[in-house]
Amino acid sequence: MSKRRASPGLYGLVLVSAAFSASADDIRIRADPWLPYSGGSEMNPPGYMVEMAMAIAKANGHTVQYRTMPWANALEVVRAGSADCVVGAYLSDAEGFEFPKTGWGPSGNVFWGLAENPWRYTGPDSLADVRIGVIEEYSYGEDLDAYIKAHADDKARLEIVPAVGRGIVRLMARLIGKRIDTFIEDRSVLAYAVEQAKMDPSRIIALGEAGEVESVYIACTPADPRGRAYADMFDQGTAQLRSSGKLAEILARYNLKDWEGAEATP
Repeated sequence: MSKRRASPGLYGLVLVSAAFSASADDIRIRADPWLPYSGGSEMNPPGYMVEMAMAIAKANGHTVQYRTMPWANALEVVRAGSADCVVGAYLSDAEGFEFPKTGWGPSGNVFWGLAENPWRYTGPDSLADVRIGVIEEYSYGEDLDAYIKAHADDKARLEIVPAVGRGIVRLMARLIGKRIDTFIEDRSVLAYAVEQAKMDPSRIIALGEAGEVESVYIACTPADPRGRAYADMFDQGTAQLRSSGKLAEILARYNLKDWEGAEATP
């Protein structure tokens, strides 16, 4: 780490800690492409969570090195301390990580299908007569994870797409091509993908909630004391982004609204 004077901060944010910010770190953030939360390393836009992290890091005199990889790999390298933080984490899939107190938006998984599909999800037993699409190594909650594990080799019931690039694009293509009957995805991710594809939003509809709405977080490594310091920095920086009005500006680029007082959905 090189020593330099802390910057006065992006958007007029105040520094979280003078002692912590005195060292200019290159904070290594990892995720998989999951827009609007996180984009690909070379994609524009980078995702609102990445933009939030960059803004807060800059305000505290740091930079961000952001790279994408399959989600399981992202969790592995951050857990080991080979990278510093992941974005887009649930409390349940990054156990032991250093979390801020404040989440960075709600996330709710839903079963999606073509508008003409009469099937509706009412629980795991209702999956017997449909072929569902999921993304490799993703977690969808205890009940659905158990179903996926039990039927992983049953091609008549399950299609698992690779966790490389934007899995949502593959799932949508398989649905439209009628290779699957339904797939599971976050509401905001589906809405963003439909908008980017310039698709009629009424073509793919919700067929049932796949679980409870959870908060998504930036979560930092438990293998280095800086992980806790980064989590605290991002926590305080979130409040400062919000009070300055810049959080709303970031979210607006993704057709989202602040989840405090309104759900962050398009």
